[in-house]
Amino acid sequence: MGYNLSYGKLPDDRLSQDNSTSPNSTAGFLGNSTHNEFTTIVLPVLYLIIFLASILLNGLAVWIFFHIRNKTSFIFYLKNIVVADLLMTLTFPFKIIQDSQLGPWHFNSFLCRYTTVLFYANMYTTIVFLGLISIDRYLKVVKPFGDSRMYSITFTKILSACVWVVMAFLALPNLILTNGYPTKRNIDDCLKLKSPLGVQWHMAVIYINTCLFVVVLIVLIGCYIAISRYIYKSSKQFISSSSRKRKHNQSIRVVVAVFFTCFLPYHLCRIPFTFSHLDKILDDSAHKILYYCKEMTLFLSACNVCLDPIIYFFMCRSFSRRLFRKSNMRTRSESIRSLQSVRRSEVRIYHEYTDV
Repeated sequence: MGYNLSYGKLPDDRLSQDNSTSPNSTAGFLGNSTHNEFTTIVLPVLYLIIFLASILLNGLAVWIFFHIRNKTSFIFYLKNIVVADLLMTLTFPFKIIQDSQLGPWHFNSFLCRYTTVLFYANMYTTIVFLGLISIDRYLKVVKPFGDSRMYSITFTKILSACVWVVMAFLALPNLILTNGYPTKRNIDDCLKLKSPLGVQWHMAVIYINTCLFVVVLIVLIGCYIAISRYIYKSSKQFISSSSRKRKHNQSIRVVVAVFFTCFLPYHLCRIPFTFSHLDKILDDSAHKILYYCKEMTLFLSACNVCLDPIIYFFMCRSFSRRLFRKSNMRTRSESIRSLQSVRRSEVRIYHEYTDV
């Protein structure tokens, strides 16, 4: 779905061509070595770090949200993001195996058909739910007495189900139509593993996802500006109420910061990278630079699975309370255990003294 993890990967034959045309063979060798180290060492280590961090953070988030009822639409949207983040996290081990070249040469066909589709489907699912959260914050702050159906948990569940259905509809054809026979000549380019209809659907989904991103970006900025203006106006009249609403403004600021940090660089980088492959207008060195940019911005997008728990903590009061309650219970139990051990020691010393 969207843009392939492996699409744009520079194959070894292109690297060898770079070396043969270079006036300095040593410089070409160093460039090849740098590329291999970046792909086979740096990227796998980075993805391993966020994989472990995501399992820890989102596992804790699942445990906490499991004990929180769906009282508001906001909490339900957050639970959907947790699911999307966990599904996205499951793709990281396959990315690590592919980049570190630990799997067989035909492993990339599995990556193109399943892992990539799951990665991008859940990335854009998260983007859509971040947009819905910003709209929810806007309605709660600026229009708290609007249509009650918009705030009902039933409406939220239906809307969330529609998001998952639409994303599945966009993703499944990419999975089904990646049905080409893998060879060593086409294994590094996911588009070559697709049927002609699959290529057309792939490009259509790229444009649809880009439009989704732009729409959510506009919605985020618009909601943030509207909430800020409303709070500024209300602060002149109702100081007590504006302090509570100012917290909503700070919370949506966290959403905007995470969104800009994780997703904006990748989508800015993807525009020239995509068209450079479609039109073949750039030389190999430019392709290499764009490849590094694409991989690093893609890594930033993947880091979203570790930054979303920050949103849960700052924006969801029930989540932070449950987290503090869990940590306090652990501290209290440790204190009780230490106190019990001290008392046992005192009793043992007393008996030893009386025996004497």
